[in-house]
Amino acid sequence: MLKFDQGNVCFNFRSAAVIIHDNHVLLHRTVGDSFWALPGGRVEFFENSDTTLNRELFEELGVTAVVKRHLWYVENFFEYSNKKFHEIANYFFVQLEEPHQFPMNGVFSGIESDADLEFKWFPLSELSDVKLKPEFLQVGLIDLPSETKYIKVCEIAA
Repeated sequence: MLKFDQGNVCFNFRSAAVIIHDNHVLLHRTVGDSFWALPGGRVEFFENSDTTLNRELFEELGVTAVVKRHLWYVENFFEYSNKKFHEIANYFFVQLEEPHQFPMNGVFSGIESDADLEFKWFPLSELSDVKLKPEFLQVGLIDLPSETKYIKVCEIAA
C-alpha cells in the first residue's frame, strides 16, 4: 500500500467510492470513531486508483462494484490518532451490482477480518447532520460535479 510514515507524520495515497442508491450515500467508519467517511482504501504499488475500489469494496463488503467516473482529485491535510496526514485521494462515482443486499436502515458490519468497519446508508437530504470527513463532501455529495474537480483541504490548525 502507498503509505509512508515518518515520525508523527504520514503520507497516504487513497481512493474513495461515492456510492449513491435511492437518494442515500454509503458511508463507513472504524468502530469507535466520531466521524464518517466514504469507503475505499489505500492504493497498492502499480495499481490504478480506480481498480483499488474494486479490490477494497470486495475485501470490505464482498461486493462487485463498477467505477463509473472520476469526481474529485483531493489534497487533504488532517490529523488522526495524534498524527498529521498528507493525503492524495481520487474520488470516483461507483455503482454496486447489488446495493439492495445491504439494509437501508441502521448500521451493518464489514467483512474484512483485520478492519473493524461499520457501514451505513445516509439520506443525502440529511448529510448536514452527519459528521463527515472531509467536510467538503457534505455539499459535494448533493451536487456531484460533471467533470473532475481539484479540491484542497486543510484541517490542520495553523
